[in-house]
Amino acid sequence: MHTTSFQTFRFACIYMLTIPLAFMIPPLIATSGYQGWIGMVIGGAVNIVLILGTYKLGKMTAGQSWVDFGEKIAGKWGHRAVLLLLVFWSVYYVSLDIEQFSLFYGTLYMRETPSWVLQFMIGVVIWVTTRWGFTTLVYIADGTFIIILLGIVFLLILFSADADYQMLPALLTHYDSSIVFNDVMSVISWIGEWFIFLFITPHIPFDKKTLRNLLLSNTLVTFSVLVTWLLVILNFGIHYGSQLKYPILQLIRGTSFTGLIGHADPVFIGLWATSMIIHDAFLIYVGVACIGHLLKLQEKKPLNAILVGTATVAAFQYSQNISWFQKELTEAGFISFWVVINGIPLYYLILALVRGQLGRKKVH
Repeated sequence: MHTTSFQTFRFACIYMLTIPLAFMIPPLIATSGYQGWIGMVIGGAVNIVLILGTYKLGKMTAGQSWVDFGEKIAGKWGHRAVLLLLVFWSVYYVSLDIEQFSLFYGTLYMRETPSWVLQFMIGVVIWVTTRWGFTTLVYIADGTFIIILLGIVFLLILFSADADYQMLPALLTHYDSSIVFNDVMSVISWIGEWFIFLFITPHIPFDKKTLRNLLLSNTLVTFSVLVTWLLVILNFGIHYGSQLKYPILQLIRGTSFTGLIGHADPVFIGLWATSMIIHDAFLIYVGVACIGHLLKLQEKKPLNAILVGTATVAAFQYSQNISWFQKELTEAGFISFWVVINGIPLYYLILALVRGQLGRKKVH
């Protein structure tokens, strides 16, 4: 199957929106109150720098896999250390997603079902999806994107009717400069992992169309999260809004509409579950690419089961101490780790500049 650069836009939107829309809003409201929009706007601007760095680094690969090419910039052992870190990061990320989904679905719909059963089922679905390959993930994202986009428009129209617009002035009158930096770091930790699209090479070339599509994705992602954050505040206020676990679900259930519209939560849950599977399957794909290079393996498919199994077991460990798990997601160390990972393209570009490789047409 053939993939195009515009599919990068749709795939990037699905990948980047899945987790922030579900879990980013309440923590941001809790830490920033009415001024969360400032962190999101600045964070979106910082993302442009990260995307430009990703594009420049991807362009330097000249169609070669970044997993192989990175050694030419960071050296053999420096690049391997980064790849090893990304293996840990990808498995860690998937384990967080599995636990988040099993906690969500188990709490609301399957209270009597042991958490390990849900985690095992999710792990199997992720494993099967990963085995289909990257191209299949892109095509699944194509179909999901249209529905997600319509869903965002649906949310905007539906929940703006019940919003309390008298709170809008508070967005400008409530300002505390001391928390802006932390807000920006938090936003980047949620929607700043643009480096991961280095792994789309050589499936999709890093040309100007790809850069345009990634920048468009960042605009849509930032706008969607910002609108959702605003709707949650205008419908629930900052105190109750910061305590919501699943804001979009609460928006649907709290709407004044009845009938099919007022009971649309299963549709959104299904869409989100599909997006999460795409998100986690791509993370496993990244982890497999990294560890396959480290071990110099020709056949990498068995690694899918190993990484997914490891993530599932880690998720089960989280379920043994849920309060600790939920607290970890807002810890400064957790946010800092994510920000450091998201800055990978910048580190490589700095190394290339120091080594005089940045302006070369071909790096040896």
